[in-house]
Amino acid sequence: MRVSTSMMYNSGLRGILNLQSELYKAQNQLSTGRRILTPADDPIGASEALEVSQSQGVNKQFINNQSDAAVQLTLAESIVGSVGDTLIRVAELATQAGNQMYDAAQRGMVAAELKLHLQTLVGLANTQDGTGLHIFAGTKAREEPFAVNPAATPPATGATVPAYGLSNTHVTYSGDAGVPTLQVSASKTMAVSESGMEVFMQVRDAQGNVVGQSMFDTVKNLIDLVDPSSGMTFTTAELDQMKTKVQATIDHVANVRATLGARLNAVDGLKTTASDINYLYDVRLSELQDLDYAEAISRYTRYQTQLEATQLTFKQTSQLSLFSIL
Repeated sequence: MRVSTSMMYNSGLRGILNLQSELYKAQNQLSTGRRILTPADDPIGASEALEVSQSQGVNKQFINNQSDAAVQLTLAESIVGSVGDTLIRVAELATQAGNQMYDAAQRGMVAAELKLHLQTLVGLANTQDGTGLHIFAGTKAREEPFAVNPAATPPATGATVPAYGLSNTHVTYSGDAGVPTLQVSASKTMAVSESGMEVFMQVRDAQGNVVGQSMFDTVKNLIDLVDPSSGMTFTTAELDQMKTKVQATIDHVANVRATLGARLNAVDGLKTTASDINYLYDVRLSELQDLDYAEAISRYTRYQTQLEATQLTFKQTSQLSLFSIL
C-alpha cells in the first residue's frame, strides 16, 4: 500500500494530539486529586458517585436536624428542670408555712417568697430560644404564651376553698397544643419540645388525669392561703391538700422532663448512626473518585516520554523526501 505524505503527516499529528490529551488529563487528575474529571472518564463510576453524593447530602441534612433537635431538647429539658427546682422550693415553703409556731406575719413572709417563685415560673414558661421563639408556645412560637389574667376572680374574704382553677385561671395560655418537630431520620419525625398546655396548664396525676388546676393556679392558691392579706382563711387541712397538689405538680414536671430526656437520648443515638453512615459515604466516594497518585504519576511520566519520542520521530519523518537521499 502506498503511503502518501499527507497520510503520514495526519497519522503522526493524531498520535501527538492523543498523547497531549492524555498528558493533559493526567496533569488535571494530579492537580485535583480526582480520578473522574468528567462522566466520560468512567460512566458507571460517575453515576454511582452522583448517587452516593446525593444520599450523603440527605444524610447530612438529617445530621443538621439532629443537632438542632439536640439543642432545642437540651434547652427545653433544662428549663423544665429549673421549673422542677422552683416547685421543690415551693413545697418546702408550704411545709414551712404549716409550722404551728408561725404567726400571720411569718406566714406573710413565706407568701412573699412564694410570690417571687410564681413570677419565676411565669418567666420560665415564657422562655425564648436563641432566635427569639418561645419554646413552650406550641406552634405559635412568635407570641408570648403566658400572661397573668387580670379578669380572674380572687378569693372572697373568709373563703376556705381555692379560688383559682382551669375555669378561673390566674395565668392564661395563648399558645396551642401543638409541638415543633424536626425530621431527624428517613423514618422519624421528633417533637423537640412540649407545648405550654401540656407542661404548665394540664398538670396530671400519677394516673395521667388532669387535676383541674394549672401549675400557676396551684401556687397562687397556696399563696392566697398563706398570705394574711388575701382574706382567705388559713386552715391546716386546706394546706395539706395544697401540699398534695404541689407534690403532684412536681411529679408531673419530673415526667415531662423524663420524656424530654428520653428524646434527647434518642437523638444522640441517631447522631451516632448518621455519623457512621456519613463516614461510609466518604469511604465509598473516595474509592470511586480519589486518585491513585503512584499510578497517575507513572502514567504521566509514560505519556510524557511517549509524547517526546513521537514528536521527535514526527519531526524526522516529516522532513524525509526523495531529494534527501539523492
